Amino acid sequence: VGMKARVHSVYKGELGGQIVYIGTTIQVPEDRFRWHKHNGKDLKFTVLARYDNPEEMLAEERRLIDLHKPKLNKRLKQNFNAKLTPEQLEGRKGDASWCQSCLKRHVNKGYTKCMYCP
Repeated sequence: VGMKARVHSVYKGELGGQIVYIGTTIQVPEDRFRWHKHNGKDLKFTVLARYDNPEEMLAEERRLIDLHKPKLNKRLKQNFNAKLTPEQLEGRKGDASWCQSCLKRHVNKGYTKCMYCP
């Protein structure tokens, strides 16, 4: 059984015709929308764009957040594209909170690789 290519989706959530949330997912979008509704975001969700890589997905999410300033998005700095120094990467080796393959993304307890690394 071959592994399906991962789809990186950017979506919006609307309330009363206003965009109040911009999000991204690599899940099946309808599953993510159901999760949001279960957790209190009863919005009208629509996929806006699909990409085959996280860089384009996150760039589009940032562009749409900057454009629409949706009130339900947390104002977190996104530093996905930040270049890390060799010293920073070296300091993450052996640290269980970082992916030990790419050394760039956090991993959940019990995992050694992020979901982007094979």
